Amino acid sequence: MRLELFSSKRGNPESNLVCIQARDLDMLPTVLVCPLLSKGKLTFFRPFVHVNGIKRVVCIDLVRPIRRKALVDAGMLDAADSHAVMHLFATLLAR
Repeated sequence: MRLELFSSKRGNPESNLVCIQARDLDMLPTVLVCPLLSKGKLTFFRPFVHVNGIKRVVCIDLVRPIRRKALVDAGMLDAADSHAVMHLFATLLAR
């Protein structure tokens, strides 16, 4: 499993969102994403991932839906980081 990365800024391919929704749900008008911050506070529910060699914090606690048309594809997370994000998201939901 590898999570998709998106940019919400047209003309800027730098990712600032990570998608936590299955790709096969592409018929839905929105997609669930979490912000990626380079200077975000690291907490139990905010793991860090590496995106293009840069350490970023995934704000799982700030998940939100965004219209697909507002997003620009910005690549994929690696499998290990994707697994860590989804594991913590599931843990957060269980609380």
